[in-house]
Amino acid sequence: MLLGGVSLALVSSIALGRGAELIIHIALGLSFALIASAVFDFKLPQALQFAAFAAVGVLAALFSLQAVSEVAPALRHVAYVVLGQRLEKILGYAFLLWCACVLAFDSKGIIRVVGAFALVAVAGTEIYAFSLTQFGVLPPQVLKLLYLPLFVWLLLESLKPRDQNPY
Repeated sequence: MLLGGVSLALVSSIALGRGAELIIHIALGLSFALIASAVFDFKLPQALQFAAFAAVGVLAALFSLQAVSEVAPALRHVAYVVLGQRLEKILGYAFLLWCACVLAFDSKGIIRVVGAFALVAVAGTEIYAFSLTQFGVLPPQVLKLLYLPLFVWLLLESLKPRDQNPY
């Protein structure tokens, strides 16, 4: 979902010069809603599954609200300032923690290696972005593309057959 959304946003940006933010936020909202529904498919303790479900579900709602705010500007302040960036970052870190737990406890083989590289790329991106902000420099938006391998890894994880969760 997200990978298709990024492609569609790129085409929209090039062809129309606008619409990319709306498409990206729709894709993020739908993608995180799908991920929230899938957290129980992984072999993790039930408390962690419920925490991940809540965090990722709120992320899905937040990105969906940001998408709606693109066509209803009255909601923009609520979507980006009141709820947006800080909550989005905290929930994003909760999502990354869940990904790390999936990597450590449920991922295997070559897919685990892909996941490790994806998480290292995201961690490096976060550290780099944080260091830029310490010098008063806004990180370039293109850095967000380094999150895509993480979603490719989750897609690969989702293709594996799952047995019953023992937790």
